[in-house]
Amino acid sequence: MIPYSGHIEEKTSLRWRQHFRYTSNPYAASRSDISPNNTDAAMSDQPFPTAAFKQQYHGIEISFPAGQGDFRSVRNSCAAACRAFNSTPEDADVKVRGEKWLDIVKPNRPKKADGTSAEEGTMVTHDQAITNPTLKATIPFVKPPLWVDYGTRLKVASTTFINRNCVILDTPVADLIIGERCNIGTNCTIVCVGHPVSLEGRRTTKLSTGAPVTIGNDVWIGANVTILPGVSIGNGAVIGAGTVVNCNIPPMTLAVGSPVRLVKALALNEDKPAVLIKTLDESKELTNSLPMEHWDGTDAAFRAAQAAQLAQKSNRRGASEHQRVEEQQRERLRKSEIVVIAAVTTVVLALLMLFSLFFFAGLYLGESRGCLRSSDL
Repeated sequence: MIPYSGHIEEKTSLRWRQHFRYTSNPYAASRSDISPNNTDAAMSDQPFPTAAFKQQYHGIEISFPAGQGDFRSVRNSCAAACRAFNSTPEDADVKVRGEKWLDIVKPNRPKKADGTSAEEGTMVTHDQAITNPTLKATIPFVKPPLWVDYGTRLKVASTTFINRNCVILDTPVADLIIGERCNIGTNCTIVCVGHPVSLEGRRTTKLSTGAPVTIGNDVWIGANVTILPGVSIGNGAVIGAGTVVNCNIPPMTLAVGSPVRLVKALALNEDKPAVLIKTLDESKELTNSLPMEHWDGTDAAFRAAQAAQLAQKSNRRGASEHQRVEEQQRERLRKSEIVVIAAVTTVVLALLMLFSLFFFAGLYLGESRGCLRSSDL
């Protein structure tokens, strides 16, 4: 199971920015894909966090100088690898496609004299493993075009499928992990990079920020989805088309919207039985289409359809108007009830006051007569 990258609430409350330079950073100095030859005097000499610290704060946001020479060099190399991958036909040999993919995610792997990977073994893509269950996928099935910024910390499982026009804005300071058996739709964007929110921060420091993104196993991401930095998507989740994922998604849930909202929990098997077509010849004999409106090409047919549409709108408008009138009547009834209750209360209070006045007046007059009788005696 792939670990999640820290909750978004933890990321905001435990925000920690580490400005560092590669000359004093043993972690970065050991990286073979980034050369520590161009430093910035404005960077701090504080070393990178220890392994224990990194384990404790798994989802931290880290700043780095993206415009610095070594970072720019890695981006340029990755851009060239993406151009080579995108120019490769989809029906090209699997080994050719596999080598182009590895040039993006593992550019510094050992190679032979002909430029191919030194590791022996047959390259098998996810689509081939589906066709032939006896094969085991070794590289994901990715359809061009694809755009990646760095590729140095991009980890995609070999059983995952990524459709066309996927944009991955990864960083060299945070992992982007995509788990097993994931399906990523067309025109998806996965963002790990950010910038300071304050205007002064963007003007002076000119630093970029990187936060990890983790997509669990068996996740289906629909078309035109945007995943923002510091987000983890749980195993088995489904993200609807056009969603903007700005917070963590629990496992086995359906999430849609911009910003994202959770719709429901998913069962392990809730799909309705569908017709299974096994061969292309069977699909040619299948009739499966939605009916279209029948037009005879005359103005009368157009006017009739227009009148029917207006009637539907009028009925909906009439229904809404009827509901509005009923609501107004209920509101007037409530107000009249309040007025009646207030009037009755006022009358009762007035009667009580009159009764009290007569009662105390009677007591006063009785006492006065008693005093007069005693004076006569």
